[in-house]
Amino acid sequence: MNNNIPTLSCAIIDDEPTARYGIASYINRTPCINCVGEFHDIPSFEAYLKTNKAPDIVFMDICMPEISGLDFISNCTIDSAIIIITAYEQYALKGYELNISDYLLKPVSYIRFQKAIDKVRQYLDFKRNATVEDYIFVRSDRIIHRIDLRDIVYIESLENYVRIMTVSDCIIVRTTLKDMLKSLPAEKFVQVHKSFIINLTRIGSIEKNFITMNPVGEINISRNYRKYLFQLIEPVRQ
Repeated sequence: MNNNIPTLSCAIIDDEPTARYGIASYINRTPCINCVGEFHDIPSFEAYLKTNKAPDIVFMDICMPEISGLDFISNCTIDSAIIIITAYEQYALKGYELNISDYLLKPVSYIRFQKAIDKVRQYLDFKRNATVEDYIFVRSDRIIHRIDLRDIVYIESLENYVRIMTVSDCIIVRTTLKDMLKSLPAEKFVQVHKSFIINLTRIGSIEKNFITMNPVGEINISRNYRKYLFQLIEPVRQ
């Protein structure tokens, strides 16, 4: 095993035992990948998430009893890379609309499996390396965007998505505000409301409970975050 390559954790969700076995056997053949669990339906995976960290990759069937794979993807907030497994090619387009990482058509070949893993690893490497630089990579639909941190004005929560407002663009990303905050440097970005993260370097002025951002945006400061914000900026009082 190459010690320079981080090990990726994976979960398999499929109601067909033979399909789970096939993906599990591919995982066992592939270096630097570890299967943390096999699940026959969505509820059993959701129960796992209550006491365990979400895996890096989730291999998920689409057609399952109780809750379908697409329904789960539409409402989930985990930051895992999701690879759908299906016998029906028409589900691929819908999956990409929900920001999946890749799709595998049954029966899945090992070569195609490897390509999906390589694609996910490349994306995760982008994210990992970006956190120590002055930029981040985010994916919106099928496009990976590089965003300079200095250009981010604020980030707004939209339930299972966030809106990243920059000085020149607005990008919608499927993630949570909590996970977004973890990927940003704490000395530059702070949450000021349950629905907003701001870039401290983009503050134009603060009056009462409102922050005017530069060049655009007026953000309300929640009482729960006000004290921490003022500790960070330490305004000079006259």
